[in-house]
Amino acid sequence: MRRTREIVGLPVLCSKSGDQIGWVKDVVFDESSRKISGILLENAHIFHSERGIPREIVATVGKDALTVSDHVVQRIHGVKWSQKVGNQVFTQGGEAKGTIEDVFLDDSAENIVGFEVSDGLFSDLLEGRGTILQANVMVDGKDVLIVEDQVSPWDQGKEGGSLS
Repeated sequence: MRRTREIVGLPVLCSKSGDQIGWVKDVVFDESSRKISGILLENAHIFHSERGIPREIVATVGKDALTVSDHVVQRIHGVKWSQKVGNQVFTQGGEAKGTIEDVFLDDSAENIVGFEVSDGLFSDLLEGRGTILQANVMVDGKDVLIVEDQVSPWDQGKEGGSLS
């Protein structure tokens, strides 16, 4: 299990040439498949901020670096991780559950597994942050995440669903 926040800032290394291509600026998700579509690079031209590496060429996402099989940089389409952070979480019935603080990925950094949710600074200090598993998400919209009515981010761990 990986937090997207842990990937942002890692150097991107090409295992074919041994060159450092850049640094991870953002992670881009495909909205329909809930998979990673690519990685935006920090050193991309200012006029091409949507350019990065497609997920298919990512060989490994390690603790200290991300390696790619080839030096391919292209336009990446989808929703950025930085656009998801801060989105509000609501139940189908309209009850606010907090805001998205991070996105959890599987170990291969290919699929979204869930979301880390905050209910504010004091709640974070007293109860910690909560988790919403992808299976409980009804709608993952541009500005909000809508979950099933019975879902509480702070109960997920008690039911064996904790991701942290």
